[in-house]
Amino acid sequence: MSLDLIEPILFGLLALAIVGAGLGVVLAGRITTSALLMAFTFLNMAGMFVLLGAETIAAFQILIYVGAITVLILYGVMFTPQGPRAYGLFFQKQTTVGAVIAALAALPVMAVAFAFRDAGNVPPRGGDLVPLASSIFTDFAFPFEAASVLLLAAMIGAIVLVKRE
Repeated sequence: MSLDLIEPILFGLLALAIVGAGLGVVLAGRITTSALLMAFTFLNMAGMFVLLGAETIAAFQILIYVGAITVLILYGVMFTPQGPRAYGLFFQKQTTVGAVIAALAALPVMAVAFAFRDAGNVPPRGGDLVPLASSIFTDFAFPFEAASVLLLAAMIGAIVLVKRE
């Protein structure tokens, strides 16, 4: 098989996996199942970034979203006391309305997506690490460190909130 045929097949498989796992996140009955399907969605998104030639962003996707965010959500779910709620299934009873709204939102997105044509000059793949690193550690050093301190504070706050007496 030529490379020109493999990429569209991989894109289709990744897109189907993303849509299927996204539906699983919304339709799953257990919150832990939803969290694990969300991690699978993030992992497939990293595969999309690899297909685009953005390997660094794919690595960040795996480290930050698949690793940190999913683990944080799972810990939050596991430490949250579960009890019966009368309003728990309110949004699951509105499947038809949600499907209609999603379909109406998808129509303009599909129209714009199919309006694009192939670019004549495609830049070479890879090589995005050096420009990304230089911009993060020179131009955006303060926002990068502020975001890391904010995430650390959020993690400490989550630990304090779920700490059992």
